[in-house]
Amino acid sequence: MQTTNSEDILSGLMRWVEIDTPTGACDTIGRLVDLIEEELRPLGPEIERIAGRDGMGDHLIARFSGGPGPGVLVTSHIDTVCAPGSVGIRREGERQYGPGIADMKGGGYLALCAMRRLLSEGTPLPGPVTLIYNSDEEIGSPTSHRLIADEARRHGCALIPEPARGDEVITFRKGRGKYTLDFNGVESHAGSAFSDGHSAISELARAVTRLDRLTDIEAGTTVNVGRIRGGTEPNVVAGHAACDIDIRFSDDADARAIEAAIRAMKPEDEAVRIAVSGEIEKPALARTPQTVAMMEAARAINAELGAPLSETRSGGGSDGNFTAAAGIPTLDGLGAIGNDWHSPGEHILVEPLARRQHLLEGLIMKFSQERP
Repeated sequence: MQTTNSEDILSGLMRWVEIDTPTGACDTIGRLVDLIEEELRPLGPEIERIAGRDGMGDHLIARFSGGPGPGVLVTSHIDTVCAPGSVGIRREGERQYGPGIADMKGGGYLALCAMRRLLSEGTPLPGPVTLIYNSDEEIGSPTSHRLIADEARRHGCALIPEPARGDEVITFRKGRGKYTLDFNGVESHAGSAFSDGHSAISELARAVTRLDRLTDIEAGTTVNVGRIRGGTEPNVVAGHAACDIDIRFSDDADARAIEAAIRAMKPEDEAVRIAVSGEIEKPALARTPQTVAMMEAARAINAELGAPLSETRSGGGSDGNFTAAAGIPTLDGLGAIGNDWHSPGEHILVEPLARRQHLLEGLIMKFSQERP
């Protein structure tokens, strides 16, 4: 196999990283989408740019035609979670630091490089290949998850170049739900009219203990009350309180049961009303026989590249949860190798970049031709 230079990959990747693109920064996201479109056009795909809405940036779809094979979807996100300036761009030995360099501009750029190299070799694509670059994954892909699922159903499988911590792939991800409980009680003076009040905060506190009991570690289900708020002054019985809940689950049926339990919560103090909002944001990415077959194919390709490949799982979600929920075999964690994403220490390792690109190339060629 012809070699690719990791330093050359890094040089191109840094053009993306130098454009800071936190979710909702429509101007800079637009600049990056311009750059990606500029780099894709010489490769000859059909390009569709979808204007942002609801405060989100644009999304980009590049469709490469191919033979009669089932085809492959590769979906990447270009938004980041780090506040502008919070991650210094610097090189320290084999580590390159930068905002979103691992999660997941590195993987998105590797996908583009993989297509560039495959097309440069003149070998016809066995089936269609589609690249998606969306701009809102870090907040759950509210304006892009439907287009991702729709594109997935047109292909035989999906590859997700989210970051990895080593030569590995992800075959399972937990699903996620997000909910808010609003408690509306009756305010009163905490001294002279205490009995006239009905505390929303007290009802919230009682609810939290019930929510905690929904966690089942052995089943892989967690219910976390991560933020609470309420009340006005210490001398006022609280008329309002609220809490935000994050649930993670390994089985979608467990998630539906937890959601039903949350929505069915009744106050102990009948004068307090509870309102529930939220939903299951991402179903679980299940480890299926098809996913395992994709992982074994990746392992064989990586062995040819001189490195063993391990299988891992993640408690966090990705857009792979949506492609898997659409019924499409999905292999995740195929991006740049690094660590400390979502922090000031976010970085990638430079040397493995070429190997990860070649892994994507091999998987694209194999699975655009045949189903897992």
